[in-house]
Amino acid sequence: MTAAIETDVLIVGGGPVGLLTAYGLARQGVDSIVVEKNNKNEQAMYGRATTLYPRTLEMLDQLELLDEMNQIGFVARNSVTYKDGKLVTSRGWHVMFERMHGTFLDYCLNIRQKFSENVYRDAYSRIGGKPFIGWKLEDFTLDNSVEDDFKVTSHLTEISSGDSVTVKSKYIVGADGGSSLVRRLAGVPFEGDRTDFKWVRIDGYFKTNMPNADVGFASIESKSHGNVLWVQLDHGVKRIGFAMTEEMLAKYGSNLTEEQAVAEAVKSMEPFTLEVEKVEWWTLYSINQRVADAFFANDRVLLAGDACHTHSSGAAQGMNTGVHDAVNLAWKLGGAVKGWYGPEVLQTYEDERRPAAQHLIELDKAFSATISGTVPEQYKGSRLNANELFTKLFDETILFNIGLGISYGENAINKAPSTGMISAGRRGPDALIMAPGSRVPMRLYQVTKNTGQWCIIVFAGRPDVTRDVLSKSVSELNTTRARLPEKMIRFITLFAGSVDGGDSAFGNPRIGNIYYDLDRSAHDRYSIATAKGGVVILRPDGILGNATSLDDIDAVKDFFAGFAVSA
Repeated sequence: MTAAIETDVLIVGGGPVGLLTAYGLARQGVDSIVVEKNNKNEQAMYGRATTLYPRTLEMLDQLELLDEMNQIGFVARNSVTYKDGKLVTSRGWHVMFERMHGTFLDYCLNIRQKFSENVYRDAYSRIGGKPFIGWKLEDFTLDNSVEDDFKVTSHLTEISSGDSVTVKSKYIVGADGGSSLVRRLAGVPFEGDRTDFKWVRIDGYFKTNMPNADVGFASIESKSHGNVLWVQLDHGVKRIGFAMTEEMLAKYGSNLTEEQAVAEAVKSMEPFTLEVEKVEWWTLYSINQRVADAFFANDRVLLAGDACHTHSSGAAQGMNTGVHDAVNLAWKLGGAVKGWYGPEVLQTYEDERRPAAQHLIELDKAFSATISGTVPEQYKGSRLNANELFTKLFDETILFNIGLGISYGENAINKAPSTGMISAGRRGPDALIMAPGSRVPMRLYQVTKNTGQWCIIVFAGRPDVTRDVLSKSVSELNTTRARLPEKMIRFITLFAGSVDGGDSAFGNPRIGNIYYDLDRSAHDRYSIATAKGGVVILRPDGILGNATSLDDIDAVKDFFAGFAVSA
């Protein structure tokens, strides 16, 4: 059987990155098809990705996925480190918990990839997604000469039956892993380094006499197995991970069996005991670091996740980096499909995410070496051992690692603000605000959900001081809204003051929904004086695009004129 169908976006790869991209598009009303050759329900593999950091959690929360994931995963708020059976407080993963400032989601969520994928897949299906499970991409071609916008033609085959389908789409996304067929067919080079490091990961039901084994994370500085990782996962499962030393590689090579891996795991925990009740999944894998030469090719092909960058799991960045890719890509691609943006907006996906991946790779080279018990050549003069160096490097880069410090440079959608102290391209701060009539605070992020729309927050300050300029600003912002594509932007007006005070002065100028900054903390976090007010433009992914004063709405008009298509 041969059939032909059309869709806005064909996504190859039904793992977390592909599913999140599809779900993000569906929330914007953009049609997609996800193709996945493996039936995930029948796969025994759980995958190496487990830990989600605060910024990733914030983005998933704005996609309305986090509540369900919190019900499944283990919420980790601490970590311990041991050396020779004794607690070491100056080193280890606990440093990341000490740096989780400025977020209300100050924890890590440990959830295996199988279960996070289930959440994403179910959410995508609930809003009309069409996953093609058990199908594979054979090839695709790109023809810019066709008259319509469906310039990508792909051929799919159902593995079990041999049936074929031709899919015509406007774009194709490769989220199909490190051996990505989409990347190879697009001719995008994928160069990098292959290391000699090999790591073991074992998930299962374990018992140990190690103190504080259930706080979330533990590190054991082993003389024989490098920096041993211990993680509390979902459903009562634990993970143990260790490096294959030169002695173990000489002994086993690449032929390590499960029985041997378990025996080495028991040794790695010494002087603590380890009783293995059941192994659910284990792997022996090599450490490679690669970045694709392009994340956006031929104006129609996009790559995300492992398809465009691979690295170790040493700093638990795999799932987090993939989520950042998917969230960054989905709103830009959705807007491009709907005709909201010129081509420069999609180009910012590569401009933002590729440098972030390159930075991660450079960090990962040092992390993977130190976790394996090796001091990289460039740090030999530091006189620190591998464990001490890992802690030093982890501490120096922790805000990037947990996502709160990730930032993007100036481009078409990130313009230097003329008010406030938050740089364009950085995460917009969260804050507690009040809805009309409510006595229970809510988070600003709860009213700036990610549906592909830009959010313009009018920080109205004290209305008794700002009323006149606010009235003019609201009028000009309504004019700006009329010039932009329908539903591209939404507004929030945030007054500094109590709910009661606002309700008694209902004649205050406003645009969009109204909220109250009871303790002025939101104004403070955005560095906006309550006597002057300001206008903040947040991208759909919560990144600050621009900010200006209440009396300079022309700056808002100019900002959107730089990349948005007029209505």
